[in-house]
Amino acid sequence: MVNVAINQINVLYKEYADGEISKAEAKDEAIKMIYSARYNIGDSQANYIWINTIDGIMVVDPPKPELNGKNVWDFKDKNGVSLFRDMERVVKTNGFGYVHYCWPKLGKPKNVCYPKMSYVRLFYPWQWIVGSGFYLDSIQKQIDEYSKRKKHEMFRMILLSFLLGGGVSCVSGVVFYVIISRMVYHLYKVGEVSGKFVYEEINKDLKLPYESKDELGYLVGNFNAFIDENYKLSLFKKTIEEDRDIESVYARIENLLKGEFDIKEFSVYEVNNSKNALKNVVLSGNELYCKHDVLIDSTLCRAARTASEVSSFEEKGVCLSFAKKDKKNHICIPLMIGGGVGSVIQIVFNNDIEYADVAKNVKRIKKFLKDAAPVIDSKRLLAQLQESNVRDPLTNLYNRRFLDEFASTFSESIKRRNTQVGILMCDIDFFKQVNDVYGHNIGDEMLKVVVNSIYKAVREADIAVRYGGEEFLILLQDVNENSALDVAERIRTNVESAEIAVSNSIIKKTVSIGVSIFPYDSEDFWKCVKYSDVAMYKAKESGRNRVVRFEESMWESEEY
Repeated sequence: MVNVAINQINVLYKEYADGEISKAEAKDEAIKMIYSARYNIGDSQANYIWINTIDGIMVVDPPKPELNGKNVWDFKDKNGVSLFRDMERVVKTNGFGYVHYCWPKLGKPKNVCYPKMSYVRLFYPWQWIVGSGFYLDSIQKQIDEYSKRKKHEMFRMILLSFLLGGGVSCVSGVVFYVIISRMVYHLYKVGEVSGKFVYEEINKDLKLPYESKDELGYLVGNFNAFIDENYKLSLFKKTIEEDRDIESVYARIENLLKGEFDIKEFSVYEVNNSKNALKNVVLSGNELYCKHDVLIDSTLCRAARTASEVSSFEEKGVCLSFAKKDKKNHICIPLMIGGGVGSVIQIVFNNDIEYADVAKNVKRIKKFLKDAAPVIDSKRLLAQLQESNVRDPLTNLYNRRFLDEFASTFSESIKRRNTQVGILMCDIDFFKQVNDVYGHNIGDEMLKVVVNSIYKAVREADIAVRYGGEEFLILLQDVNENSALDVAERIRTNVESAEIAVSNSIIKKTVSIGVSIFPYDSEDFWKCVKYSDVAMYKAKESGRNRVVRFEESMWESEEY
């Protein structure tokens, strides 16, 4: 019933998103729908659905309208369970799930509460928690009544058999008793196992050992299939939560598509909304199935742009960026992360495969991806946070903190590979004058010009660090002395030729660069950094705008 309600709310939300009704009208219609949504189960003739916000404001409680608009965040049942906080925890973790607490019954004394289990699900766009539940004693009562009813039927059958005096009838009655007893036993087991959902994680031990082609066998078979699927979902989510980083999670998704679903051709794209670009993070084959333009303009990807599933089975050639439309079919599933599309999973099929053959698997894949979405979101945020902690916000170069954390591992790697690193210390000549005369805004622009000059001269594998205010440290990997000096000279000439227009004048600056080689000059990485710093000051002393290679004679005092 909760899922039905969510689907109806989605319909109203789409009408609002399409501009057919206002947001307020969509919410009002959703609330009216929830008020009228009643269904019967157990001993209650008016089970209901409620809505509260994720931060504990009651939106609609049909039997207690006086709670509407009230803050129920700190409400606790008589056992001290903060049920609305539990609901918030469950939906933030999984998007949906069960909450166990006790609650009064309609028409019963308000000071008495009964064990209850509710299913809650998050409607993300409005941050609504939609839920409904049932009392555990109601379920037990149904089982007891069913057992009692069947025993009465069995007793009447046996009595009728004896009255008829037929031995065959007696035997039939006994057989019927055995059948009914066995059915009741397995129904009790279903009730017992379903009760464990409240207290235990889903595992394979909850499956029922009953195989038959009768109705009960069909019921138990579906129950066991439900346990199997939810166990796989639970195990997958737990595994990716414990993975170290986002790359590991993408690797899990790749293994899932190949192993569990036997998908041969697929791609996973990561959406960078700030740069309006896509990055291919998983590729099953040797080439992309999309045109390369989508990598630099994510709006060319229909799934990323519309935040909806795209299927060429339904409409051939639906996405103009799909490069194999004459030979292949595709389904692209957007993964919603943080209110937008965070990733797109593209599954590719041969033209001879019918949609009916893949539809069931696609539905299952979407369930796994829905569980993966919050994990991907958290790991991407963590990676961005870690990256921001080691990046200078103005120049986007690494900062001193990165160098402090990275130096030990980096230096050991260089020694182990028996190679060398050119260490360049660069300082902008008379930089303070720019800030004093033109202001810090122009000073910031000058820093960016120097950084751009550095990037033009170094390779992608080289590492640039903003070492101080106007000082930059560049680590040139796998170089000799001559090539390190050549790169330093390119940086110097790049900066010398760069210009910044200010009002009616042009500003030009130069840099002084000191060079040392690790581990040639010293086995101590930090000592080599100091060597390049000393050489840089020698460059300034000798006239600035020049490159100076460190020499032992420059090391005039150990106090350096």
